Amino acid sequence: MMMMACGLVLLRLGAAGVGGGGVVLWFVLLFAPVATLTTHQGSNVWLRVEAVSGREAVLPCEVVGAFDASSTSSDTVFVVLWYRDGDKEPIYSYDNRPSRLLKTPEDRHTLRSGVLEGRATFRPDQVPALHIKPVLSTDQANYTCRVDFRIASSTRTHLRLLVVEPPGHPLLRVGGRRVREGVLGPLQEDAALTITCTVEGGVPPPSVVWSKDGKVLDAVSESHGPSLTTNQLHLPLLPRAQHGSHLTCTATNNNVTSPATASVTIAMNLRPLVTRLEDPPRYLRVGHEYQIVCVSAGSRPLPNITWTLGNLASLPPILARTEHGVNMSSSIVRVTASRKHHGQRLSCTSVNPLFPANPLSDSILLNVTYPPVATLELTGSVAVRGAATRKGAAVLEGKDVHFSCNIDANPPTYKISWFRYDRPLHHHPEVDGVGVGGVVGVGGVVVMIGFNSMALLNVTRSQAGLYTCSASNVEGDGRSSPFSLTVNYAPVCEEAESLQVYSAVIGQSVNITCSVLASPFLLKFSWVFNNSVWSERVSGEQVFSRPGGRSVAQFVVRGPRDYGSLQCWAQNAVGRMDQPCLFHITPAGRPQSPIQCSVVNKSYDSLAVGCIPGFDGGLGQTFKATVLEAVTGKVHATITTSHWANFTLRGLTPGLDYLITVTAHNKLGDSKPVTLEAFTYKMAENRMRNEKAEEVSSSETRDELVVIGNLVVVVVVVVVVVVMVMVVVMVIVVMIIRCAVAKRRRQQQQDNNNDNDDNNRPGDGIARL
Repeated sequence: MMMMACGLVLLRLGAAGVGGGGVVLWFVLLFAPVATLTTHQGSNVWLRVEAVSGREAVLPCEVVGAFDASSTSSDTVFVVLWYRDGDKEPIYSYDNRPSRLLKTPEDRHTLRSGVLEGRATFRPDQVPALHIKPVLSTDQANYTCRVDFRIASSTRTHLRLLVVEPPGHPLLRVGGRRVREGVLGPLQEDAALTITCTVEGGVPPPSVVWSKDGKVLDAVSESHGPSLTTNQLHLPLLPRAQHGSHLTCTATNNNVTSPATASVTIAMNLRPLVTRLEDPPRYLRVGHEYQIVCVSAGSRPLPNITWTLGNLASLPPILARTEHGVNMSSSIVRVTASRKHHGQRLSCTSVNPLFPANPLSDSILLNVTYPPVATLELTGSVAVRGAATRKGAAVLEGKDVHFSCNIDANPPTYKISWFRYDRPLHHHPEVDGVGVGGVVGVGGVVVMIGFNSMALLNVTRSQAGLYTCSASNVEGDGRSSPFSLTVNYAPVCEEAESLQVYSAVIGQSVNITCSVLASPFLLKFSWVFNNSVWSERVSGEQVFSRPGGRSVAQFVVRGPRDYGSLQCWAQNAVGRMDQPCLFHITPAGRPQSPIQCSVVNKSYDSLAVGCIPGFDGGLGQTFKATVLEAVTGKVHATITTSHWANFTLRGLTPGLDYLITVTAHNKLGDSKPVTLEAFTYKMAENRMRNEKAEEVSSSETRDELVVIGNLVVVVVVVVVVVVMVMVVVMVIVVMIIRCAVAKRRRQQQQDNNNDNDDNNRPGDGIARL
């Protein structure tokens, strides 16, 4: 009985490789439920077999029976015949019948098709199948395997061989330009990317798929004609995360061969991701060098790092060193802090040259600490016009002068001091309460002081000089440059020349010098003569100017009426002096005798005489001393001096009496003589005086030692008495403390006894108040 089988059989056969890998066989069989599978001639059941061109095609043949006659099977295969596309003649046969003619296994195989010459062989063992290697596209056809048995009827297996042509290698294009596999780029960050994968060939047409790092991005491919398939991938935005990712185009049309792939690695130009200053200093001390590090990361290619300070576009003078690492760059700048850097912003900017519009920066505001820089200036408008500069100013006497000490310091100052000629201005308690801010004195004149200001009230000429101010903070001290204060005032006479007397004889010419103090020193002098009868101005021919604020009048006494007073007047830009300098012209005469003459010292061979000069008569005088022996009247010596009436007379005879005559002399004659009587010591007397002097000196020394000894004794006695008093006081204090402690103990014991008595007394349940 013959049964029909219906269903679909899908068979894919292929080799892992031409080089001899194992044969992989897939059978997917769907059959209707039958006890046995039997086919007969004219059956419509077809098995689909896929093979890759160039590899091996395996055409299975269904065999129900055994090839070995000794097998226990109920039937034996006699002949296996292979037909192609309904040909009547087989293309390949395998004769399994017993025959003496078939001596070797090769004799049983007969290939009758020249197309398969050298490529086809039937293998009866395991899974009987016809192997075609290498299979060609021309081998695609319908094949029938007929098996004849010794007993049973023949069976047929119908096979449809499909020869698969693998697709060609994918080609990649960007913007119509072919790109090689490997690195694609560099591409700009946030830019769009459109890349096309083109595959030629492939039967059936392949499926072209885009994936990124194993994840499918686009699986929609398009066919262009029978042999061209494409897939275009469009990425509208490339974030920085795409850098280094792998895009793979895969083309496949079978499950046997490995897919054809083409891959690119995306390389991108990236903006800096971060720019920062690493641990910048919170403050900088002036004059110290600091190293500041700026780090930039995430830029590709490496960024350009620039430094700016303040409003400057760049800082060429600053020494910067840039080091580049993996995905990170660092720049080091060395800054020597100066006062001008304080308050300026130091910025580090990194920019990818391919993204000039996207710089990234970090900055700090420099806090430079430095000692105070003080500048002293005059405030207000009290300075004389045209007489004020940064180094000094001139003011009129009697004005109020205000100074300001301008301080540039960081941190702020905590003290400001004022100086005149480098001497500090100290507080004067005797003038407390005058003004606000404290009062000090300069030359006895009151001065007002604030924290950074100073006022000189009703300034006088004594307050002129060099002024400075000094400020202090934790970084140190700073003093201003000296400020020269000039006080302008009208001329005044020098104190020593307020009134002078000149004596002259008739016909004598006298040079009279008038010296004044003034500021400014540009002076104009005038002289006036005055007596009790008349007054007149001294002509300019008699007046001469001298440096240092002096004027000399050459006055000639021609007669008695020329004795009187000369007035010297001086004037400067401030005004004319209030009172003139006066000079009296008196008649000249002989000098007066020296007064208070005495012998001030004597020895065995010398005498020392001293006198006070008398009036010189208005003329220069000299002094003369004449020494005579008192007994004989013999002149021993004559000594003359120019200015002083002091004489030392030497070379005298010991033990003699002498007369000493002292006179004064000028151009008009001599004064009356002054006579002194004195004697020199004898030689023995002189020694006795020396010995007495030594005894007196020795006695004085002994007296001093006695006094010192007495003082030491007194001090020792006082110390002993003080120590004894302290000991007595300590003993008394200890006794008092002991008595107090004993009394307290007795009181406590008595209180305890009273408490015990109260507790032992019956009926004491009510508290006593």
